Amino acid sequence: MRAQEVLEALQGKLGGRIRNLEIKAETVGYRRPREREFIWAEIDRGDLPDAVRTLKELAPLHISIISGADAGDRIELIYHFGVGYGTETGEVMVNFRLAVPKDDPKVPSLCDILPGAETTEREKLEFLGVEFEGIPDARKLFLPDELEIHPWRKDEPDLAKYVRRTVAWEEKKDEGKGEA
Repeated sequence: MRAQEVLEALQGKLGGRIRNLEIKAETVGYRRPREREFIWAEIDRGDLPDAVRTLKELAPLHISIISGADAGDRIELIYHFGVGYGTETGEVMVNFRLAVPKDDPKVPSLCDILPGAETTEREKLEFLGVEFEGIPDARKLFLPDELEIHPWRKDEPDLAKYVRRTVAWEEKKDEGKGEA
C-alpha cells in the first residue's frame, strides 16, 4: 500500500475536514533498508471514528499509541496507526493530530473499532484527564485509585503538593526512616 492511496481514501471520506496533509518518507532498517511512508494530518475529534474506519477498510490496521501533551488552553493528541500492518506490501504510518479543549476534554473512544486502543486511551484518561466516550473500561492502569490528579496537566492545582509529598517520602526512605 502506498501513502497516496491512503490519502485519497481519507480525502474521499472526510474531504476538507482533513487538514494540513503531509506525506513524508524515510529509509528504515540496516541490513535490508526500505522506504517507509508517513502521513501527517489534522482532524477534529468528531471526525476520528470515520477516519479510523476508512483506514480499517483499506488494509489491516494497527494502533501503535496515542501521544498526548498539555498545550496550554488545549490538550494535543496524536494518534499513530500502521495501515497495512503485517502485509507483503508493507505499512503506511498514519498520524492524526487532534486539539481537545481543556474545558471539554472528550474524544470518542476507538475501542469499538480497534479494541487495542483501550490501554493507550486509559493512559491518556489517567495522566491528561481526556475522557474517551464509550471506552469499555476506564479504570486506572498506573496511578493509585485514590490519586485524583492528572500529572501531565500543567494546570493541575494539586500536582505540586503531590510531588512534594512524594519527594519527602523518598528522602525519608533514603535515610532509612521510610518503608520500602
